[in-house]
Formats: sequence, C-alpha cells, structure tokens
Amino acid sequence: MKKLMFILLLGVSVAGCDFLDVVPDDTATLEDAFKNETTAEDFIFTCYSYQPDYFGFRNDVGVMTSNEYAAAYHWTAQWFPFVKFNEGTDNSTSPVYDLWAKFYQGIRQCYIFLNNIEEVMPVMMSESMFETNKKYWTGEAWFLIAYYHHLLLQNYGPIVVIEEETKEKQPRLPLDECVSKIAGFYDKAIANLPPTVQAADYGRASQVVAKAMKAKLLLYAASPLFNGNTDYANFKDKEGKQLISQTPDKNKWKTAMDAIEEAITFAKSQGHELYKYTKPDPANGSTITDPFRQAYLNCRYVLVDNWNKEILWASTKKESTDGLQRHAVPKAIDTRSYSQSSPVAGVGPTITAAKIFYTKNGLPPETDADFPWDGRMTIAPGDSTILLHRNREPRFYAAIGHDRGIYEFNGSQGTVKEYTLYLRAKEKNGVKDSTATAKGQDHLYACYAIKKIIHPEGQATASAWGFKMYAYPLMRLADLYLAYAEACAEYQGSLDAKAQGYLHDVRDRAGIPDLNSSLSGTNLVNAIRRERMIELAFESQWHYDLRRWKMAKEWYKNDKDGMWGLYDLGTTPQTFYVETQLPNQKCVFHDDGRGYLMPIKVSYVNTNELLVQNPGY
Repeated sequence: MKKLMFILLLGVSVAGCDFLDVVPDDTATLEDAFKNETTAEDFIFTCYSYQPDYFGFRNDVGVMTSNEYAAAYHWTAQWFPFVKFNEGTDNSTSPVYDLWAKFYQGIRQCYIFLNNIEEVMPVMMSESMFETNKKYWTGEAWFLIAYYHHLLLQNYGPIVVIEEETKEKQPRLPLDECVSKIAGFYDKAIANLPPTVQAADYGRASQVVAKAMKAKLLLYAASPLFNGNTDYANFKDKEGKQLISQTPDKNKWKTAMDAIEEAITFAKSQGHELYKYTKPDPANGSTITDPFRQAYLNCRYVLVDNWNKEILWASTKKESTDGLQRHAVPKAIDTRSYSQSSPVAGVGPTITAAKIFYTKNGLPPETDADFPWDGRMTIAPGDSTILLHRNREPRFYAAIGHDRGIYEFNGSQGTVKEYTLYLRAKEKNGVKDSTATAKGQDHLYACYAIKKIIHPEGQATASAWGFKMYAYPLMRLADLYLAYAEACAEYQGSLDAKAQGYLHDVRDRAGIPDLNSSLSGTNLVNAIRRERMIELAFESQWHYDLRRWKMAKEWYKNDKDGMWGLYDLGTTPQTFYVETQLPNQKCVFHDDGRGYLMPIKVSYVNTNELLVQNPGY
C-alpha cells in the first residue's frame, strides 16, 4: 500500500474546475498518463484521492457533525467548518461542504481511465501479467465510480448518475433508480476485482469491499429517509417526476438482508472475523485472565490494531501532523506541559455520548434497575468520580476517558503507560484556570477525552510528541452484523437465528449479556439502533445513521443552543460534575427539509437547468 499512500498524499489530479468537466485540455498530458503500464497504474491511484479524509476532521462530513463530539469553545468556522455546519447555517450559495463537485470529479477521473486503458501498451510487464492487472484496475475504477455515487447519494439523496464520460447536462434520477444503477456499478467492480488483497495492497478495492459497500447502499435505500418518506411528497424533478418514493416497501429490507448476508459470508470465507485482542496485557505484559479486561481490550484496540481481521476496508490517507489524534489527546500527558502546543486537547466526547453506552448488565443505564440513574451525577462515599462513570459496559471505558479514569498513551513495542485523568479546572489535564478567560484556551470543553480513535502507542514526554498512525476503518465486520440485525428486525419484526447469532457475537465480544429476547417490533428496532450507535460511536456513523432513520430531528432537539458536557470551569466535585450546556458548540437541526439532505451549490443548479435543488434550500 506504500505506493497508493504516496499517490494519495501527493494529491495528483488532472481535474479541471468546471462542473463534471475534468478532462485535461492538454491531450499530450493525457497521452503521457497512459503511455505505459506504470503511468496507467499511477492514474488509477489518483482516482482514490477523492476519498474523504476522516483524520483531517475539519473538512469531512461525519467526523464532527453530530453530538458525539464537542470542540474547544473558541474554535471558529473560519478554521473549523463543522462549527458553521452544526450551527445550522448551511446554504446553497456557499455550502459548508461542497461534496457534489468533489465526488463528480472523482467519477469523471475513473471514466477517463476506463476510456484510455485499452490504449496502454505494456513495457515492463508480460502481456498476461498486464491483462491481469488491467482487469484489476478496471474493477477498481468501477468500484470508485460506485463508491463516489454512493457517497453523493447518502449526502444529497437523488443524484445525477453518470454512466459514461460526458459533458451533457443530466437531471437527477429518482432515488430507487440511483440505487439500482449504483448497485450495478458495484456488480461490475465485483466481476473484475480479486476476492481480497494482500498486505501490500491494503486500502485498495476487492470483492470483499465491494460486496460490503453494496450491502450498505441497499441498507440505506431501505431506511425511512428514502423508503416511503411522505415528507418529500413535493420533491420532484423539472418534469414533475417523484424523486423519493412515497409508499414504504418492506421488501427493500429483505433485499438489504440478502446482500448483507452475502457480504458477511464472503468476507468470512476470506478470513475475516470479529476482532479479539490476543496479545499480552499492554499495561504490564501479563496474560489476560479477567473477562472484563479482555472485553475492554477487544473494544479498545478494534480500530487501532492496524488491518486486523475485522477490518474489511480502511482509508490509507496518512494522518497529518495537524490531524484528529493531535487535536484529541488530553493536555499535559506524562511530563508534557499544558503550554506546549501538542497535543491540542480541543476535541472530546459529549456527555450525550457518555450516556448512551450500556451498564455492565448490557442495559440502558436509564432503565437498568441496578443502576442509580437519578443519582448519576453524585459520588459514592469513598469514591472519586460520579456514579455515571461506574458499572458501565467495557465499550464505555474503551471509547471515553473520564475524570479520575484511566487513559493509555506513551506506548512502545506493545506496552503502554496508564495515566489517571484529572480534568477539573486548574488540574493537570483540565483547563488552565477557572476564570472566564479560560474559555479561550484549547481544552476538553465537554470534560471528556476520546480514547477509541487514539492509538495508545503515541508518544508524549516533556521533549517529544508524536501519534501513531493507522488506517482509518471505513467498514468492519461488526457493522455488517448489526446491519443484518437491523434489516431483519425491520423486515419481520423479530430476529432470525442468523441475526440473533450476529448480535450475540457483537455483544459477547463487548463483554455484555445478550439482548432481551422478548423485544419485538419498534422496541426491537430501537434497541438495535442503539446497539449500532454504541458499537460504531466515533466512527463517522452517527451523522448518517440518525438521518437515514429520520431520528435526527428528535435526537438533536436539546442541542440547538449548545451540546452538553460537564462544567469545564468547575474546580470542585460539586461544581464540576454538573450537566452543562456548551455555548458556541451547537448542533442545530432544522425541521424544514434542510437537515436531512445537503444543499447543492446554487451555481451548479444554475449551470444545469435540469437540476432541482434539495428541499429547504
């Protein structure tokens, strides 16, 4: 994957500036791009460069566009566009995120490749080897065509589907037609791609990846946002054609189920399985015997243990020195001083995220009779932190660092140090002082630290700072397991044996009992949705799942004036452990059609008279 990583970092592109017009004007340049097999392979690598950069969290939808995370109080939209997006001021004149042009440029690049690859004459490869590679590259092009259309659909809904390299203006197609055509692109990819890839090519497309992404597409198409959504009764094209179906079709869930099961079965046949931490305990090198500790490490390392067997696909875009890990690690780790610029400690979980995790009994804390929900903000006699932080499931502790809790960092060769976090004002890892001016300092504004996405083997000492890079997971097997359970529950109101097994495996790996078997219908669907939000928290999933479920309006209703955390200027338990709304960190969701779909930049609509704008813009 080293060569692909280099190309992605280089950002090589022959894209132009016009909408859907990225054909190079200089034909000699195009000829050079396909003069031999090496330059042709380089060209297909450039087609990957349009992928989102999740580690570069400032500019990609999903990472900081839900109420999982809060950022530093003083961060502004000038440097952190997600702030403006979350304030609900997105518009079609200057959209916060212009994904429309970016992904269509990527699609056009792929068609340029397909239209020129037959002209390539091998120089250093044998004819047979070249034909094998050409088939692989062709599969990659079709996969990326499908994937970029897929991303457009989940952000904009009905889209223009590009089936060939063209400058002709085209209208948006009805959602169901878009899904059918994108699924067809994935099928073309599957016909050309290898079943899986070797370590040197991790990050490139394979049949495993294409089948998984096709399944995810069909799950999205079956979801309430696009399946019988009467809120979009007036969403039509210029000829009056309905763009989103008005009648729910339960069979879409069955179609999704079948595709998900096919993807799971095939992935497992290629050696994929749920992750389990199998090394010695990273804190002391001992053999792990405690089940809770085992479950904790399973969940703590599932993302950062690079290319483990659960990871079906990940982005190999290299995290920059100004990326997500630098901005999320707490201040003053080890002997590092608060005043040093790295780590920034400007990104951390909200208390909303902290609450959603289950108790150790595998139940929602607000309904578990053994959990003191009403007294959750109090400290038990002799304890050092609130009851909300006690007796929670292993995934809670693996994902979130809390005051007086453990945070791992400074690792080397599989061993890491464990630090106790002191997050109250004036304390080691908290804001520097307790005055109002402290708001203007980088600090964990919601008073929680993210652990799940942070590799424990980063380095932070008085004289050195550095994070350990890993490939950002885009699809893992647990995602498909929960997708199958969701589709099954939606289709038949209960779980079949496969869905029960998949859900059991996810929860067992997390160290909690099985889901209540008496749940059915809406209660079952809601339980699986929560399971998914817990398992995939901080993985750029909440933003999209809450929208496809049409839950975002209700979910964000209490965040329009600010998301929620603890009181960052509190210096005592009584003042610190208070559920506090966070000014300057809003998460606004409009109830006029604007929230569920993103705006198409008005200049694109004006250029193409066949386009219609999304509702509400």
